Amino acid sequence: MVFLVLLVALAGVAKGDFPLDLDCAHPAAAKEFIGRVRLSEIEWAEDVQREALWQAFGRCAEQPGADACRKSAEERFAADWARQKAAIEAKYQQMEKDFEERCQASIA
Repeated sequence: MVFLVLLVALAGVAKGDFPLDLDCAHPAAAKEFIGRVRLSEIEWAEDVQREALWQAFGRCAEQPGADACRKSAEERFAADWARQKAAIEAKYQQMEKDFEERCQASIA
């Protein structure tokens, strides 16, 4: 059940369809939820990235200089993954910051 909730939340947040409904009355639970959704998105993106890399490796096998092709693909995918992961981290850091600011504003 928790997995299903995380999956639905991840799909909506990743697409930008809806923000997470976070409760200022339970900030620790809200931050834990943000962390779990963040981790889920990172793991999902990493799985997609890994699959694309394996497909690229497969295309390299049929070419002369397959080792150089694989090395180039690995470098390209590593750089892309670093950018993608940083963007995911930044999105959730901003989400947590916005949550904290919203909760502080509701207290004042």
